[in-house]
Amino acid sequence: MPADYDGDSRADVVIYRGSTGEWFIRLSGGGSRQVAWSAPSLGDVPVPRDYDGDSRTDIAVYRSTTGHWFISQSSAGATSATWGAPALGDVPVPADYDGDGKADLAVARPPGGDWYIRRSLGG
Repeated sequence: MPADYDGDSRADVVIYRGSTGEWFIRLSGGGSRQVAWSAPSLGDVPVPRDYDGDSRTDIAVYRSTTGHWFISQSSAGATSATWGAPALGDVPVPADYDGDGKADLAVARPPGGDWYIRRSLGG
């Protein structure tokens, strides 16, 4: 899951270990970080994006069993969100759908081709 986690406009290398909820980040400019995610659950899907609009990728997980999003924003700390009822096969597809510079929470539901989008947190 390469992305720019430190805002230097260069991709950093990241490994997410779902069994422990740990993120291992190797920064492109040197150095590394390890982030422990509390209480991981089977079926958690890593969904790193820039959720707070600061040009740094935020660590995030979508819990497919509950439809809950857990986000560790680089500028504002931890937050979470949930809405609607999850369905088997839902695919998290976060992206900046409204052009405000922040990733929006979104889920695609393949069986019917439906998409559910929640505009960016705080935006």
